[in-house]
Amino acid sequence: MLRIFRINTVPPVESSTWLELFFDLIYVAILIEMGNRLSHNLTSQGVLEFALLFIPIFWSWLAIVFFTRYFPSDDIGQRILTVAYMAVLIVMAFEIHDVTKETAAAFTLTYGISKVILVLMWLRIIFSNKKYRPLAIYYSLIYSVAAIMWFGIALLAPTNFTLWAFALSLSILAPAIVSWYSKWRKDSLLVHPPIKHHYKQHRFGEITLIVLGEFFIKMVTNASDRELIAQNYIIGACLLGISVGIWWLYFDHLAHSSLEVQNSHTGFWMYLHYPLLAAIAAYGVVGYKLFELSPGEALASEERIVFSFALIIVVLALGGVEWASPEEKGAMSHRTKFSIRAISAIILVALAFIGAYLAAGIFVILVSLVFFGQVLLDVRSRVRSNPVYANQSTNS
Repeated sequence: MLRIFRINTVPPVESSTWLELFFDLIYVAILIEMGNRLSHNLTSQGVLEFALLFIPIFWSWLAIVFFTRYFPSDDIGQRILTVAYMAVLIVMAFEIHDVTKETAAAFTLTYGISKVILVLMWLRIIFSNKKYRPLAIYYSLIYSVAAIMWFGIALLAPTNFTLWAFALSLSILAPAIVSWYSKWRKDSLLVHPPIKHHYKQHRFGEITLIVLGEFFIKMVTNASDRELIAQNYIIGACLLGISVGIWWLYFDHLAHSSLEVQNSHTGFWMYLHYPLLAAIAAYGVVGYKLFELSPGEALASEERIVFSFALIIVVLALGGVEWASPEEKGAMSHRTKFSIRAISAIILVALAFIGAYLAAGIFVILVSLVFFGQVLLDVRSRVRSNPVYANQSTNS
């Protein structure tokens, strides 16, 4: 009877499955709710809470990727567990609006259920794959302890964020704990499956693309019942330009990069997506507020600072991603690329303060030019390194 759960209803694929893409779209629902929470509290405390809450939310997605990078299964059993995980994310999205107070118990209880689902995923490996059974046992135990901790927090101290940090660190450090414990025991039976780096890059690319697009969905939804004026079109075009600039720099590099070359830093590359995605989400929160301003009106101080520094983090995170996943035949050296990102970040810092004396339209135009300049330099370097262009230049 249990064999039915191991049946694949579609042929296996090398890249992410359609269900995983569906999962990412559901995951963005909780990011939207986090953005709504931030938009009502752009103070330093609100931004800090957003940044800290983004850690368990990001890890709820990353834990699935950690599993599927080893075992990218799409059988009936995995589909059922993935859908259950999606349902948990939806509940978490409902409960995150007041997670530091009244809804903390419901949120932590639901977060504990997500760990139980992870345990069930790893238990399936224990019973179906003898070669990787020791690895699956380790992860099953770690996530079981994590689930118990989250349930305990939900029942006894749902707003004790020190306990939150301790419980979350157990999940974050799970790979390191497994590695350390197996070395201490000298466990020769512990075998890791080969990591499909292309699959992993594809998954991170998908979530980055969805988070970028989510901002425009929200902006269009909020502006659907108002009459647009010239400034709306100008600011909208600039915001589109900034987003396309982020997309261009990230995905052009992704298309040429590799996590398999000798000087790549896979772990660093993955974890850099936390500040990247969090900053993109924060940029989107202020972006649609900027779209709603009247002609000549300036951004409020806290909105301008959040908008600018979110994009500063995006630029620096892009520089880090480029360094951690080198291009095998890069059109531009790592040092040059990072120098461009660093200079762009410095310019954005200056604009964050100069923007206090500028109308919102002028401010966002200047910010968009920073991203346009980076894309222009990137395109120039790639065109010059293209053999077709090089031959044409020589012949002329």
